[in-house]
Amino acid sequence: MKKTILLLICLLIGSASIQAQSSEIESLKGLKGVRLIVQLGRAEAMEAEQRPVVLAMLQKDVEAKLTQAGIPLLKSPDVDNEPGSPTFHVWVTFDKPNGYTYPVRAASKLLQKVRLSRNSLIELSLPTWEEWGVGVYDIKDLNMLLSNVGQIVDRFIKEYLIANPKLK
Repeated sequence: MKKTILLLICLLIGSASIQAQSSEIESLKGLKGVRLIVQLGRAEAMEAEQRPVVLAMLQKDVEAKLTQAGIPLLKSPDVDNEPGSPTFHVWVTFDKPNGYTYPVRAASKLLQKVRLSRNSLIELSLPTWEEWGVGVYDIKDLNMLLSNVGQIVDRFIKEYLIANPKLK
């Protein structure tokens, strides 16, 4: 009996995960590009003079990945005229190791403007696609940082191209 219940729970969780992933991919259909924003969250574990260098390196790496995949990078005012104003937001947080948090957290969201079905006059900018990852490595290891962020960006690219196969 316990095995049956455990199996049902696993199936339900797996099914919910597949549905969530499917709706995230659906939200990417028809996009003609994205605005890119790369930011550092808390970076107290990193020396202040190193922050702009790391941020520029991340920006350049993410831009190159998206461009190489054929995903157009929208700039203002183009993005404001694009339905949903899609913005791919990537940020990385560097915390001092304290035993409670991961030293490096990378996350990304695709924000799009959506309207409420009960009141179409209300427009909100909400995440329609999300991914995150954590790292337990020395924050000075920039190759690991690029790999960590790169995995997140690669998943976005993969799903963007599934939703928009004409770009392949």
